[in-house]
Parts: sequence; structure tokens; C-alpha cells
Amino acid sequence: MKQLQFSDGLEEYSLNDRVTVRFNPTDASFLERLSELFSRLDALQEEVSTLQDSTPEEEVFPLAKSLDARMRDLLDGFFGTTVCEPLFGSMNLFASAGGLPVWANLLLALTEEVESAMQGELSAREARIAKYTEKYK
Repeated sequence: MKQLQFSDGLEEYSLNDRVTVRFNPTDASFLERLSELFSRLDALQEEVSTLQDSTPEEEVFPLAKSLDARMRDLLDGFFGTTVCEPLFGSMNLFASAGGLPVWANLLLALTEEVESAMQGELSAREARIAKYTEKYK
């Protein structure tokens, strides 16, 4: 039986040299899930902000821990593998780094990679079409 090999666009990414994930950064369903994930995590971040203002101090830490666990479940589910433990250890995902929560830094890095991959694919597509157009003129 003959086999055809073709590119499916799946790329392997090392996240902070701690965990490896695979995805196609130009896949529309991936982009949709990324957008939904960002919205859901942002809503949880808002809950944390509300906690700090309106919740008695003895209740803040257990509620923040619960929200952190929900965030971890969402992120791990998105990637289909455990990423939070190797990436963040016991650090709460609401912790800041560079002015943003660490979860947002991860999603923004993904977004930047998606944008870069889309530009690269557009250039590659144009070159490939030009090659065949020239060949069959």
C-alpha cells in the first residue's frame, strides 16, 4: 500500500523548558478554544479581585485556592495534559509577573505564537501557489 505523508501543522512547543505541548497554531478550533479559555480565566481573575474587596480575611485564602484549582483544571484541559504543575508548581496562578497574572502571560505567549504562525503560513501559501502557477503556465 502506498502512503502519502503530508504536513498537518502540528507543532511541538516547550513551555519555559518545563513541559511540552503539541498543537497547530493556525487551527481555527484551537484559536476558538484559546479565546474561550482567555474569557473564562479572566472571569475567574475578576472573582479573585472581588474577593479581596468584599470577603472576610479568613475566607479569602480558601476561596482563592478553590479558584486557582478551577483555573488549573481549565488550563490542563485546554492542553489535554498536565501543564500547570510543571510550569507553576504550587504558585497560585493569580500571582503576577511582568505586571500580569502568570496565566495571562502564558496565554499571551500563545497568542503571539499564533499571530506569528499565521503570518508565516500566509507567506508559505503564497510561495507555494506561485510555484505551481509558474510551473503550469
